[in-house]
Amino acid sequence: MIYITNVNLNIIYQMKPPISPELFNYIAISLARFKWQLLAWSAFFFCLFTLLQSQIQFNTPNTLVWLAIFILFAAIESLVISAFIFFFQVLPSSRENSLKWQQFHQVIEWCEALLFTILLPLPIILFIYAFVRLALL
Repeated sequence: MIYITNVNLNIIYQMKPPISPELFNYIAISLARFKWQLLAWSAFFFCLFTLLQSQIQFNTPNTLVWLAIFILFAAIESLVISAFIFFFQVLPSSRENSLKWQQFHQVIEWCEALLFTILLPLPIILFIYAFVRLALL
């Protein structure tokens, strides 16, 4: 039988989640100088993908097709990272004086943190999945 004591509850309350809006804010602040460069690279990669896509025909070498797919996923990943920096560079809850609005902004920040926890690795995972799936066919 497990007995829950005040010491056990204090340990549980003191545990911090591995992902939080404050951690993402710290990461975004440290990467803030790259946000416009990442956005520019994303636009460049999307344009390059569009140009390569028009060149791909039925008899195109697989290397060129995979290069185009890689460029597309690189464009998406750089766009996601720049959006991450824009979202978490400044936390609105840190500017709020009213407790009610501060709690409201904290809920939104946690939702954004959960969303970007999924979005940040997603383009890389999808590229690996596409590579493995199409390489086996």
